[in-house]
Amino acid sequence: MMSKNLKRLLFGKFCSLFAASLFTFVAGLTVLRETSSGLQFALVLLAGTLPRILLSPVAGVLSDRWNRKKIIVTTEATSAFILAGFAGYATFFPVHTVHYMIVSALLTTLSTFLSVTLMSSLPRLLDDTELQRGNSLISSISSLSSIVAPMLAGFLLAFAPIHLFTLLPLSLFSLAALWNMRLTFRVIPAVHEEDPPSMWADFQSGYRYLFKQRVLTTLILMALVLNFFFIALEVIYPIILLDRLNVTPFQFGTIEAALGLGLLLSSLLLALPRFTIKHPLMTLFQSVALVGVLFLSPLLPLLGIVPSSWTFGYFLLFSFTVGFIILRSNIPIQLLVQRQTDPAYLGRVIGVLESLAMGITPIGMLLFGLLSDYVSLNLILGISSSGLLVTVGIGFFHLRHDIRAERLTKNQIAEPEKTSTSVS
Repeated sequence: MMSKNLKRLLFGKFCSLFAASLFTFVAGLTVLRETSSGLQFALVLLAGTLPRILLSPVAGVLSDRWNRKKIIVTTEATSAFILAGFAGYATFFPVHTVHYMIVSALLTTLSTFLSVTLMSSLPRLLDDTELQRGNSLISSISSLSSIVAPMLAGFLLAFAPIHLFTLLPLSLFSLAALWNMRLTFRVIPAVHEEDPPSMWADFQSGYRYLFKQRVLTTLILMALVLNFFFIALEVIYPIILLDRLNVTPFQFGTIEAALGLGLLLSSLLLALPRFTIKHPLMTLFQSVALVGVLFLSPLLPLLGIVPSSWTFGYFLLFSFTVGFIILRSNIPIQLLVQRQTDPAYLGRVIGVLESLAMGITPIGMLLFGLLSDYVSLNLILGISSSGLLVTVGIGFFHLRHDIRAERLTKNQIAEPEKTSTSVS
């Protein structure tokens, strides 16, 4: 059974995430369809990405300083207000790329504060035994949204003008704000200071705290490297499939959907008690190592080892497997950060983690996009695979004592349970 808090959290998260996905997809699709300009399409995407990179650390500081429930409710209500203004404007005036950019940037700014605050609030909303389930089900909602929202948005946009379509995400944001007003936060005693530090001092103290924590620092650097090399696959993957192996656009879309399906199934399984991650550190290292090995899989069709008639099914299975395994590396990182971080610093730590993870994206896309024009794709994938495996090796060596302690702690907990069971 789920706690009431978890049910409220998931419903509110579903409404806000689905609303954001609907508008983001429609904004990009409308601009591309009306302008046929790749540059303007890219500008809309950038407007929906840049605020998260720049503002995640700020959101982390404010979530540690302010009332988190008020931040969550206010950001969702403000998102609804912005969409109401956009719908009203679009009813009477023509909408151009710049309008989509402004609204996308504002919604992403609010989404950044909402996401950082919500993820850093999980230990105050859920018991430790429900923490993995909460993280997993939030990932399920995200995966489901990435699959269903584009399909629904494309269908509705064919029948409704943009000002009417906007009423749907507006309603969802409003519903999320109303629903999250019922969240109950666990009170954690705080030290009240006569002269509270400035926001900049809080920001600096958060960074100092983070980089004094050996395990947290290693985890964040590993997440950074993992995202960087995963971008290589995102850039190279379409080139391999569409340009080198000549799969059809429909087949490519189906292969991409298999990645989301793998993420969804993995998150649903991890939400079940029987799939509780008992050794987060070991699970993390095993999963990243396996992804590193899988990065070499696309080379087999390029080298002619996999017959061309098997290409579609082969990459369908590859995408599904990568999606399934990649979540088994993300969830342990979230659990470890939430459990090992002092609650007073959790918002700042998650803000830094999101900022670094998103900040590496444009760098990786530019670098690997440039390399793909001059360097063999086989070499890029080989370097990416080696980079992941070397990162796993270094991280494992650096945290070997923590991995051993993690295993010993679980064994010590299990021994009394066996003893008490035999006595009874």
